[in-house]
Formats: sequence, structure tokens, C-alpha cells
Amino acid sequence: MIRYEIDDTIKEQFDYYKNMCALLSEFTDSEFGPPAEIEKIEQWEQDNNVRLPHQYKSWLLLTEYARIIGGYIEFRWPQMGSSDAENDVIVIGAVVGDGEELLISRESGKIFSFFDGETEEYEDFDDLLTCLSGFMEHSAEEYLGADWGDIYDERFELG
Repeated sequence: MIRYEIDDTIKEQFDYYKNMCALLSEFTDSEFGPPAEIEKIEQWEQDNNVRLPHQYKSWLLLTEYARIIGGYIEFRWPQMGSSDAENDVIVIGAVVGDGEELLISRESGKIFSFFDGETEEYEDFDDLLTCLSGFMEHSAEEYLGADWGDIYDERFELG
């Protein structure tokens, strides 16, 4: 069996998300599930006759689900279809505060969000994570003040 390589960029994003959640743990709860086994991911792909994007698979290999900032951001195990579309999309999460769904196009593999009739496409899963990290950073500024970045660096950056 060939070993699956986790995308380095996604691993960095995952570490940042976990660190930010740890930084904010005094103010809001977050939860990261266990890593998925590659066999489980491949079985899901086979059962649904679809190929998940490499970066999203990398995320699943780090955590099957994540509930971030009290559930404001959620990443879930993939699910076919959504409330507004049948099986042409794969639901991978939500921004609960907005009611925004995070999706993958079954046909193209593109990552996008859907909210209130509007679609926003992302370059890739890394781009989605980068955009959503703004919610965590906003929370950090709200709870810790404008110098939250310095607090983060002191706690997590090697130096």
C-alpha cells in the first residue's frame, strides 16, 4: 500500500487552527476529532463514486471533524447533497453564525461556500482555511485585544 502524504500547507493551517483554539480556550470552546484513516476516506470515495481534493483529504487525515469558536465554524465528515442541492455537491462544513454551507463541487472538485443564494468560490481548501481564519483572528482581537498576535507568538512561535 502506498503511504498518503499530508499536504504541508494544510498541516500548517491545522496547527494554526489548533493553536488559535488553544489561545481562545479560556473564552470559547473548540473540538477537533480524531484523524481519519486513509482507508475510510477511500471507501467513502468509492461508495459515492467521487474523488475528494487532495488538500481536503489531508485535513481529514488530521481530523475527521472540527468545531471551532463554539461551533461558529464547523468542518465535518463529507456528506453528499445539501439542503439546496441534491448530489451535485459534497457538504464539508458550515459557518454556523451565518448559515453558510461549505461545499465541494462533485463534478469539478472546486471548493465553494453557499449563503443566501450567493456562491463564493475558493482557489483551494487552503484558501478557504485562510479566509475562515479571519473569524478566529477577529475573536482573538475581541477577547485578547489588539496585541493578540504578540500573545500568540510568545506562546506558539519557536524562537
